[in-house]
Amino acid sequence: MLHTDKFPVLEFDDDPHDLIGQGEAKTVEADRFPSRAVFAFLGPAIDEYAADNKLAEIDRIEMIGDVYPVYRAKVPTGDVALMRMPLGSPAAVMCTDYLFRFGVKRALAVGSCGALEALAEGELFVPTRALRDEGTSYHYLPASPWVDLDPTMRGHIEAAVARAGYHTSSAPVWTNDAFYRETPEMLAHRLAQGCRIVDMECSAMAASAQLRGADFAQLFYTADSLGSPEGHEARDWGYSERARALQLALDAISRAQA
Repeated sequence: MLHTDKFPVLEFDDDPHDLIGQGEAKTVEADRFPSRAVFAFLGPAIDEYAADNKLAEIDRIEMIGDVYPVYRAKVPTGDVALMRMPLGSPAAVMCTDYLFRFGVKRALAVGSCGALEALAEGELFVPTRALRDEGTSYHYLPASPWVDLDPTMRGHIEAAVARAGYHTSSAPVWTNDAFYRETPEMLAHRLAQGCRIVDMECSAMAASAQLRGADFAQLFYTADSLGSPEGHEARDWGYSERARALQLALDAISRAQA
């Protein structure tokens, strides 16, 4: 049923069937992908890992700017899909929705986030919920400030991190799709709401998982920072953390039941 509003972004249709997806369902097998997936915002580290481990390519999603392969990775408990992800909620959810509709039932994402307060680079976060300050999620769930992340998947991530000897925090994440609109007053407002980190995709991916009946959570590591008195600090953008984050994510997804 279509619910209209004077603000177009709040107009929501709860019908799970869409025109593009219905067309794809005629040509794509329902179990194309393994039941578990890692959505990795780790850039070329994923293609390098795939090449080093001779991973087979299951599929690829072609977008205007690039092509995003989906690999079949091996973990101790079986096969998982491993995908190098594009930046931003709309592009990311084009990928998650496709995999959720054609086999994936349990997934986690892994990637960098911005620090909203004084946090060292490389600190690990597993948020319990995400603030929906982007547009994509409002086409997947009715309007609300927050979307929850799956507690079981969060537990798998936390267990994997603890096993590796690291610590995680669980503060909410602010998902914002306007990279250049993180103003001083907005930063203070988000901190007052309990957010300690910011990203560009989490709430939208969580919403797409809920609509498609999949379990989803995310592992973050801090990269750049808005928490310095001097303003924004790019630091190393978290590049040195990519290999560690990937191994933690693969260990975590291995704990989820196939």
